[in-house]
Amino acid sequence: MKKSILTLVFLFAVIGFTLFSCERIEQMIPSDTTTPSLEKTLKIGVIQPMHSYTTFSQGAETARVQINENGGVLGMGVEFITRNNQPVAGEPPTSEASINAAKELIEMEKIFALLGPVRSTMALEVGPIAQQAQRLMLPGSSGSNVPESGDYIFLITVPNPFQGKVMASFAMNPEELGATTAATIFEEGDNYSIDLVQAFEAAFKELGGQIVHSGSYATGETTFTTLLTDIQSATPDVIFCPGHQPEVPRLINEVKQLGIKATFLGGSAWDDRERFLSILDDSTVLDGSYYPTNFSVATQDAEVQAFVNGYTTLFGSAPDGIAASGYDTMRLLARAIETAGMLEPVAVRDAFAAVRDYKGATSISHYDANRHPVKSLAIQVIQNGQVEHYKVVKP
Repeated sequence: MKKSILTLVFLFAVIGFTLFSCERIEQMIPSDTTTPSLEKTLKIGVIQPMHSYTTFSQGAETARVQINENGGVLGMGVEFITRNNQPVAGEPPTSEASINAAKELIEMEKIFALLGPVRSTMALEVGPIAQQAQRLMLPGSSGSNVPESGDYIFLITVPNPFQGKVMASFAMNPEELGATTAATIFEEGDNYSIDLVQAFEAAFKELGGQIVHSGSYATGETTFTTLLTDIQSATPDVIFCPGHQPEVPRLINEVKQLGIKATFLGGSAWDDRERFLSILDDSTVLDGSYYPTNFSVATQDAEVQAFVNGYTTLFGSAPDGIAASGYDTMRLLARAIETAGMLEPVAVRDAFAAVRDYKGATSISHYDANRHPVKSLAIQVIQNGQVEHYKVVKP
């Protein structure tokens, strides 16, 4: 009997010591401050190029941290599972990597929704996969045809038709550039720049302007002699070139070396500004160029400043328009889930479609029948090798 009692005492002592030790170990391991007391997890997939437009996922991460600090979504902590779709630095993301990333996130990781891809060409490839799996997909792209894959795909940034219309009107406005002729340049095989050039050309011609030349370049080109010789002969007032870095800054540099006096206009892809401005040794070559973005750091709204302050705290630099799109994707997704009150795909999709008067990094009045956001556009100008806010254009 005594032996049994001693054995029990010993076991209780061991258990007590073990529990005390575990408690001490837990005290030594810092908890995840972004998911306070949130036991359940909401898994969200992110498709992010490793070597370009990286502020998209950083903007989304800013939103994730803020959401988790405020109790999560339906009491669940948000977890990101990220996949890279740009295997080679210096080359664009690939369709193959984007498709593989989407399938892995949906089929293996069982994510609830998908943020990205950033570029329209890849978003068009991933859209049908997300649609078939009934996963809400919120890309960082602005291609007008991206949502055509189905009713689970919604644009977040300003769609190309509005971008093209605004930039054409800005170019022809007598109080702005007063242009009557324009040349356009797109990247071969790139859905975003092709779509945006078509939107600009249609608007420019509708306003009475003349497109005097339309040309293209291939991804990875470093010299543009034939294209620019033709443009030089056409003498346009403006050149609309809404492509990506590194090609566009190099093209502008070559234009200046040739002595072409046309003003350059770009698209929202230019707002990968840290990389865009770092391509040339002297970024002042880009001075006097204009481009649209759905975000301006100069906006003083409380919601915008909450984004700016949160982003700057996390990443040590001011956000750009790509970051704003990433931030709003996660905020809008969280809002739709909370509105639906459940993780039921159809209910969340319907709640997303019914978004009204959203305010975050940007503001969205509502979604139209094409699942395009109706929102304002900011025009930026490059001066002294840096991006400066120029004006806001409302829809």
